[in-house]
Amino acid sequence: MSALPSIDGSVTEWTNDMFSPELQAAIRDIVPVTDRDFDKHDFNPVAYINDNFSNEQSLTRLDNFMNRLKLKIIKIDEEIIQEVRLQSISGSKGKEDLENAKRSINELLTKITDIKSKANQSEQMVTEICKDIKSLDYAKKNLTTAITTLKRLHMMVMGVEQLKEMVDKKQYGTVAKLLEATAQFAEGFKDYRESPKIYALNKELDNIRSRVKDQIYEDFNQYVPYTSNQIKPNEENRWKSSCYVIDALGSEVKKDFLRWFCGSQLSSYKKAFGNQSENYTLDSTDRRFGWWTRQIKTFREEYALVFPPEWCMEEQISYEFCILTRLDLSEVLLINKNSIEVPQLIKALKKTLTFENKLYELFAQNNQKLSSPTMSSTPSNESENNSDNSDEDDSDDDNGENQGDRENNNNKGNSEDAIRRRWEARVEKDRKREEEKLQQQQLQQQGKDVNKQQQQQQQQQQPIEIPKSYERFKGIISSSFDPYMDLYINEEDKLIGEVLEKVMSEEKWTLSDEEANKILTSCTDLVFHFIKVRNRCAELTKGEPFFNLYHLFRKYLTQYANIISGKIHTDVGRAHDVQEDKTICLIINTAEFCRKTSGQMTDGFKKIIDEKYKESIDLKDIQNDFSSIIAKGVKALVSGIEAKLDPHLQSMTRMEWGERYQYVGDNSPYVNEVVQIISDSSQLEAAWLSPEHFRYFCDLFASSFGLRIPQSIYKCRGISEIGSQGILLDITTIKTVLLDLPNKVKDGRSNSRYTKLLNKEFAKAENLLKVIGCSQDHLVETFKDLFPDSTNADFQKIMDLKGFKVGDKIQTELFEKLSKVSTNIGASIKTKFFN
Repeated sequence: MSALPSIDGSVTEWTNDMFSPELQAAIRDIVPVTDRDFDKHDFNPVAYINDNFSNEQSLTRLDNFMNRLKLKIIKIDEEIIQEVRLQSISGSKGKEDLENAKRSINELLTKITDIKSKANQSEQMVTEICKDIKSLDYAKKNLTTAITTLKRLHMMVMGVEQLKEMVDKKQYGTVAKLLEATAQFAEGFKDYRESPKIYALNKELDNIRSRVKDQIYEDFNQYVPYTSNQIKPNEENRWKSSCYVIDALGSEVKKDFLRWFCGSQLSSYKKAFGNQSENYTLDSTDRRFGWWTRQIKTFREEYALVFPPEWCMEEQISYEFCILTRLDLSEVLLINKNSIEVPQLIKALKKTLTFENKLYELFAQNNQKLSSPTMSSTPSNESENNSDNSDEDDSDDDNGENQGDRENNNNKGNSEDAIRRRWEARVEKDRKREEEKLQQQQLQQQGKDVNKQQQQQQQQQQPIEIPKSYERFKGIISSSFDPYMDLYINEEDKLIGEVLEKVMSEEKWTLSDEEANKILTSCTDLVFHFIKVRNRCAELTKGEPFFNLYHLFRKYLTQYANIISGKIHTDVGRAHDVQEDKTICLIINTAEFCRKTSGQMTDGFKKIIDEKYKESIDLKDIQNDFSSIIAKGVKALVSGIEAKLDPHLQSMTRMEWGERYQYVGDNSPYVNEVVQIISDSSQLEAAWLSPEHFRYFCDLFASSFGLRIPQSIYKCRGISEIGSQGILLDITTIKTVLLDLPNKVKDGRSNSRYTKLLNKEFAKAENLLKVIGCSQDHLVETFKDLFPDSTNADFQKIMDLKGFKVGDKIQTELFEKLSKVSTNIGASIKTKFFN
């Protein structure tokens, strides 16, 4: 291709890759393709000519082709000239449009400046107009706040003056209301405490509170039982009203008053049972509780109608009594810890627990009676019930002086009630305003999940369960005995040890055949004693001492397991007599009973013991120990039967099974003995063991005996084909007897698993005898079919059983045949694998 001249006069070689694909796509968007031949970016002239003139015959169209090209060139030139003319015209017009745009922008900027100037003038004008309005608004707001504050101050001053007057007259019902109202006003002026007037009012109010408190204390000191509490009709209960005054003075004042009054009620108790009295002993515990009974009865008579029911004064006095008693008993136990006798300790503890239960039941009933009261708890609630329309008196702070006049007129009628109603209405209004603000803030928060908010609201609405006051009487005194309960546990340890020693010394290790529950008597006696001890301890404590008792049970269960396990002899090859087998069966049943009982003990302890100890209660290791005893006992039974069978299996090995053995049709003599031993022994185990353990015995015996049959066969020599059939007949007879073993117990369970196990174990001996019974022609094939994983050593054993000597021609030929068969099998396996 010829070189193309560039703009600057240089020559550039034309290539199809001069432009990037992106540029080519942009060019196609601006200049659409109109000629599919020449407008292609990868146009190749050579290829174009070859396409149009592929052979010599096509050259006849050359002139026409050239004419079309010339016409196309002329047309393109005209288009280029036209585009150049249009471009020159559009260039001059574009400059004119640009100048017009610049003029429009300048005009727009001028108008924006004018508008901004006018907006600033308007803002200044509005500010001048609203200046006076804002000042008036601030003045109104400050005036309203001042009026409200002065109104509250006026009501507080009136309340304090009336409070002084009512205190002097000892009208405690009114005093209680005024104390609550003035306290609320004082809380409202907490930000103005530095003000002289507010400071003086608060100081005067504190003096009144102190004076009325001292006055009430003096009144109760001068209280005369059976006389002072006599109330005339339509007369205020001054004593109960004084209690409401104590409530109004605050919780701390109430606690001090209750502590003082309870102390005065218990002063005679401190003298009668103090550390200097003769009753300062553990034996006087019952007398302490008798004193409480008499004192509560006296209190009910002497102070009837004095205290509000919701104060629960009997419960308060009883609680203080319990605290004093616990401290006294703790000190008594500490002083006499080396000389305390367990019966004395347990007696005092039982009396204490009985007393605690009595208090719990008494005050639980009182609490239920007070849970649905028909009267308000304080007189101040009566005014609250009458304050439904109080918002009308203080509905809008902007009402100014007119509202103050209305309130002053209302104060003339009933000052303390008016003060309280207005203050409560204002507090309620402020509370609602705060709630509305809080709700608006919550709605403005972003990114919170609505479902999460609903869940939080539900949780907030759920009531918090507060422990009942009578719950505190559980263990309030008896807890002082816990540090010394190790004396009791040690005593129980000693007694359980003596019981274990006694029952084991009296154990006969046998039972009659007619006995229904074939369990050692020592086990039942020990378990009954365990239950008695556990129940006895549970009546005294459910805490750490009870947990120590659990460890005590673990200790003696382990000891008992070791004792009965030691009675099972595991010496192999020793035949058992009938009594020994019965004893082993008894031990197996006893171990199973102890295993189940241990699980029940675990549940029993967890139900009774305190929550923090429940996770530590676990007797699984003890249960495993008894399970091991069961397995040991069953193995001992199997070992005893095998010891009885060994002489008869040895008889089989000494029999002539070679060419002289010509008759097959009846069992060998040793088979009858084997069958008899198995039948007699299994009959005993079936009668003395549970069905579950008897099946376990059958499984274990079948597995063990199935292994001994091939071992006995290997000890025989020179077995002929007929001899192998005789041995096969013998073990088939024995197998038939073994298959019937599980049927000795009627528990309705299937024997399929046991049958499968027995067939699997006896299949080894049966296959061995089948190989031995084969002729020489089929011996190798049968051996490989029945023992595919066998070795040459296994085949040598077969040779020995058949009586072939090493080096014999027959044996040599058989080994060569075995080698060929093995090679062929290996080759076929390899071929199959690779295919």
